Amino acid sequence: MNPRHHELLAPLPAQEYELFFPHLELVSLTKGQVLFDTGEVPAFVYFPVGAVVSIICELDGNLNIESNMVGRSSMVGLTNTGQESFYKAEVRTSGLAYRINAQTYRQLRKQCPIFIEGLTLAQAASLRYTSFTGACARHHPIDQQMLRWMLISLDRSLLSTIDITHAELSRLLGFRREAVTLTLGRLVEAGTIKLGRGAIEVIDRTALEKQACECYWRISGKQRLSFTSLVNPSGIAANTTRQ
Repeated sequence: MNPRHHELLAPLPAQEYELFFPHLELVSLTKGQVLFDTGEVPAFVYFPVGAVVSIICELDGNLNIESNMVGRSSMVGLTNTGQESFYKAEVRTSGLAYRINAQTYRQLRKQCPIFIEGLTLAQAASLRYTSFTGACARHHPIDQQMLRWMLISLDRSLLSTIDITHAELSRLLGFRREAVTLTLGRLVEAGTIKLGRGAIEVIDRTALEKQACECYWRISGKQRLSFTSLVNPSGIAANTTRQ
């Protein structure tokens, strides 16, 4: 696996890439692995090249809400300053990542203006994600929130299957498990997904995109496709139940 598969490392000129390369360590990340916890000073920053990592805000000791998810377009430890982390970084999809000692990283980035330009764009994308996720949670029904989440997950992993249980999805999004099960059941009936043991397989991504709210398109930065109808005949997008 080449570090240039990561979108922050790919465009670096040779001079900057050669500064990073000797310090990059390829590691295998496992689903459920905590890279660092809330209150810890991260020892490493991570550049995923296959893994997907959830950025989780912990509230009241037992409420864990995903505020972002990181794949190969960004990095874990995006704002690494050597201070205690205000979130937990937990691996959601197993895969590979390059990591670098956090202190070394902070020294190297000072010498890399092109990397800083890419980092600024990644930070803006992270802010866009959290902003529209918050707006979506307040104004859109569960069905569309889950569609947004599923499509972003597919974008981050570049796979057609999302390894997650109903309970995990309920915890990450803050919905009741029953609401998650009902929404996924409607998607199964519509023929857009299949459910396996701890996995969601997307059969018809185009159908999901037809039902997706504006938030997905704004977060992804893609141009919204032109559909004659944004409501699937199954009525998934028309469901306005809020939990």
